[in-house]
Amino acid sequence: MDNAGDMVWEHYVEGQGYNLKVQEYQGEQVLTFWVGNDGVGGHGEGDYYMYNSRYEEVAKISALNGLHADLHELTITPEGTGMMTIYEIHPVTFPGFVDDADVIWVWDCLFQEIDLETNELIFQWRASEHHSLDETFRDINDEGRVSNRPWDWYHMNSIQKDELGNYLVSARYTHTITYIDGRSGEIIWILGGKRNAFEDISDGKSKATDIAYQHFARFHNLTEFPVLLAHEIAIHPTKDVDGVTKMLVSAFDNGADHEWTGNRPSRGVLIEITYPTYPDLESHDPNAYTANLVQEYFHPAQFVASSQGSMQIIPSEDGADPRVLLGFGYVGVWTEFTADGEVLCDNRFSTMNSWGKGDVQSYRALKAPWKGAPTWPPSVAFGEGGKEIYVSWNGATEVKDWKLQQAEESACPDEAWQDVTTTSKQGFETEIQLKDAEERFLRVVALDADGNVLGVSDYLDLGWEIGANGILNGYKVSEYSAVQLAMFAVCGLMLFVIGYEGFKQFKNWRETRWLGYEKLRLHSDAASLA
Repeated sequence: MDNAGDMVWEHYVEGQGYNLKVQEYQGEQVLTFWVGNDGVGGHGEGDYYMYNSRYEEVAKISALNGLHADLHELTITPEGTGMMTIYEIHPVTFPGFVDDADVIWVWDCLFQEIDLETNELIFQWRASEHHSLDETFRDINDEGRVSNRPWDWYHMNSIQKDELGNYLVSARYTHTITYIDGRSGEIIWILGGKRNAFEDISDGKSKATDIAYQHFARFHNLTEFPVLLAHEIAIHPTKDVDGVTKMLVSAFDNGADHEWTGNRPSRGVLIEITYPTYPDLESHDPNAYTANLVQEYFHPAQFVASSQGSMQIIPSEDGADPRVLLGFGYVGVWTEFTADGEVLCDNRFSTMNSWGKGDVQSYRALKAPWKGAPTWPPSVAFGEGGKEIYVSWNGATEVKDWKLQQAEESACPDEAWQDVTTTSKQGFETEIQLKDAEERFLRVVALDADGNVLGVSDYLDLGWEIGANGILNGYKVSEYSAVQLAMFAVCGLMLFVIGYEGFKQFKNWRETRWLGYEKLRLHSDAASLA
C-alpha cells in the first residue's frame, strides 16, 4: 500500500504468502515473497518468488540439498546471492538433557547462501553445530523424544551479511543476535542470551543485553544517525578505528512469547556495540566488548507483541536522521518514529479489542520506494446506478490522472477517440461521472504526472440508446454488448409477431363464437314466437 494507506498491488497465491519486500537484483528493483505451507508450526516449508517491476515472475528460489525454504528471511546481497532461513527435523545427541532420552529431535535451523544466477550453494550454516541446546529459553516439555514431535529450540528469524563477508543472525528462543565468520562458520560474538559476550554499559533502567524473543536484527553505521549520534561520530568517525569496530545493531525486541510474558512492552532497540575488528576466537577479552542502549521505541499503548515483528531504519534524503518503522507482528499495528522516539504515524489495521489475540497479524511491516508498471490494462466497470464508471489499475504506481474518452465505433483508431473529461486518481479505485458522455463506446486512459499515456483500458459499450439519442436519458446506461442487444431485438420482434398472430386468432375465435350464439338465439326466438 502507499503512504495514504491505499492498496497498490494485490496478488493471489496458491498457499500461504509471507515476507513481501522490495529488494535489488542485478541493478533493478524486484519484489520477493514466500509461498508455501506455514502449518508446520511457527515457520514454513515453501519457495521464494521474484517479480520484476512489470509483475512478471523472473525467478523461483528454492533451498538446496533437499531442504525447503522457510518463510522468515530471504535477503539478496549486492553480489547477486540470496540468503534464506531453513528449518529441518534433525537429531541431536545430548545425554542428560532430559531423563528419558539421549537423542533429542529438534527443529534445527540453517541458512543457505545461494548464487541466484547459477543456483550454486555458496555457504551453509547449522545452528546445532555451534550453539548448545541448553542455551535455549524454551522448555522442551513433551517434545523432542520422537521425530514427529520435534522441539523448536532456536528459531532463526533473520540474516544479514556485512561487507567483511560475515553474517548476523537473530534467534528467537535463545534471545541471541550472533555474529558468524563467513568462512569457517565459527561464532565471533553473541549479543544477549546465556552466552552474551558484551558488557552492558547502558545508563538507566533499560539495558541493551536483555533482549528476548527478538526479530529482524540489522547492522548500521553510526553515520546513518548524524544528529542523534553526532558526539559518537566525532570520536569514532569510521567503522574501524585502530582495530576497534563501533557499530549499531537494531532489532524488534518482543520481550515475550506465547508461553512467557516479560515485565515490559515490546520495543524497538538501537544498540551501539564495540568489539575488536579481528578478534582472537580462541581467547575472549571481556573488556573489549561493550553494548550501550542508544534509543528504544515503544508504542504509545505499551502493548506486548508475542511473536513476529520488525524494525526498519528508513534513510533520510536531506542529511537528517532517518525514521524508524516498527511492525508489531502479532498485533495488527505498525508505527513510524523519529530517530529520537517521537511518533510520526500510527497505523492500526486491527481493533484494539483484537490486540494480543492474533486475529489480524502481519509478520513484518516494511517501507520502500517502488515503481510498478503492469503489463495488463486498467480495469473499468459500470456503477450500479449507471451514472458512473469505476477505474483501477492493480500494481500501477505512476498514474496521476484518468482521462475518459468516447467514440462511435469500438474498433476505431486512437485519433478518433474524443476526450470527455479528466479526473485525478483517487486511491486505488476512482469514480468517473458519465453525464458528459454522448457516444456509444467509452474507454479510460491512464496518464502520468507529465501527461504521458501509461495504459488504456478495454472499451465499455453504452448500448444503442446512447448512439440514437445522443445523450444519456436520465444517465441510464446499458451494459450489454451489440451482439446481446441484437439478440434481444430479434427476440422482441419474434414475441411481437407471435403476440400479433395470437391476437388475430383470438379475435377470429371470439367473432365465430358470438356468431354461433346469435344463430342459436334467433332459432330460440323463432320457436317462442311459434
